[in-house]
Amino acid sequence: MVSSAALFCARQGRARKAMIWRRGTGEGDVSHPQLQIAEHRCENGLLVLMLEAQTAPVVCVSVWYRAGSRHDPSGGSGAAHLLEHMMFKGTPRYPKGEYDRILHALGGINNASTWLDRTNYYVLIGNDRYTTALELEADRMRGARLDANDLEDERGVVLNELDSGQDEPASALVDQLVAMAFLEHPYRRPVVGWRADVEAISQDELQGFYDRHYQPGNAFLVVVGQFRREEMIAAIEQTFGTIPPGPDGIVSPAREAPQRGERRFELRKAGEQELWAAAYRTPQRADEDALLMDVLAQVLGHGRTSRLYKALVDSGLAVHASAENQSMPADPYLFFLDVEPAQGVEIARIEEVVDAETARLCREPIREEELRRARKRARVDFTSRRDSVSALAFLIGELEVSTGWGYLQGYLDRLEQVTPEQVKAAAARHLVRDRRTVGHFRPTDGGEEDVP
Repeated sequence: MVSSAALFCARQGRARKAMIWRRGTGEGDVSHPQLQIAEHRCENGLLVLMLEAQTAPVVCVSVWYRAGSRHDPSGGSGAAHLLEHMMFKGTPRYPKGEYDRILHALGGINNASTWLDRTNYYVLIGNDRYTTALELEADRMRGARLDANDLEDERGVVLNELDSGQDEPASALVDQLVAMAFLEHPYRRPVVGWRADVEAISQDELQGFYDRHYQPGNAFLVVVGQFRREEMIAAIEQTFGTIPPGPDGIVSPAREAPQRGERRFELRKAGEQELWAAAYRTPQRADEDALLMDVLAQVLGHGRTSRLYKALVDSGLAVHASAENQSMPADPYLFFLDVEPAQGVEIARIEEVVDAETARLCREPIREEELRRARKRARVDFTSRRDSVSALAFLIGELEVSTGWGYLQGYLDRLEQVTPEQVKAAAARHLVRDRRTVGHFRPTDGGEEDVP
């Protein structure tokens, strides 16, 4: 499956809230508690991040490869995602079907996802059985069989997935929006890939991608749940630690030139409802402005009290309006606005309202009441992303890929320090028309996509 991850957006199930925090101990210390994450490094280069959560007898074993769609070879978009599918086709030690059969027999749950900078595999299993999950994941790190017949089967599955996404107007609009927002950076390629590339990827090319990227030094392991650290380290060393180091971690620097003018397009496909979307270039998560953009997204387009909801939905101009700050990728990404106009409302009217609201944010500080609501919603959202061992493992992994897991520590404290003036200044820096891309989906009549 393909992940579309915004900040702290990947929720993989719910469990009882994990009370795994260390409270501040200094006199008058009112800071938020911090996660007690322990690091271990195997000699072969594999990084291990461990978080003991003594709340339920389960463990989430999550393997992360720094290999996502940005690492796809030229002319081979979709390689990382296609390889994710192939990783479930067996190894010499565990033939096809054994991975799922063994885990399901033990009551385990497993899945995988690919995104821009990484591919992730996870297993949620009882804490008396996690060594099996470690053995299976370690075995396929270097033992995956990329059989030609299996490749053709999975190619068909991926092509169907690709077509399904393109048949969905919102998905097609976002793909085109991103492709126009980035002209040089590999983020412009869809994670699933372009059809012609997916059709052409060969067994040798996929094997080469696997051999380059699926190595201990280009991966890390996140383990969250009920376990003893010393026993976990010993089990990891016996499984992952015995894998040869392989080549050094892959470095794939990429740059995107500053955007110096608004970009626009219209997408015409079969559909029923017009859609409008915009993407502003936004800083990466490590930048101080990323936190301010989180607040901006809350104020502008989260919930019924947000400015876009009041200006567009409450007024009857739209049936949906939202904003999202997607700053989790390893490189700077995008701040999204999306609107579904009400029937009969002109897109020009929608843009007029959106432009007025963004201009107001750049001109006037937000109200203290709005800031309090934004903080509250952000705290609830942030906390809900940590309410199960699998959600925590995903959050830790996603942050480690983008800017390091340490960003977790102190996020809520930093949020409390945000001021209305800072939010206004961030809006003025980043909600700039010359740095945005605008897309309009206009349904065609009778299903025809070609307009004379």
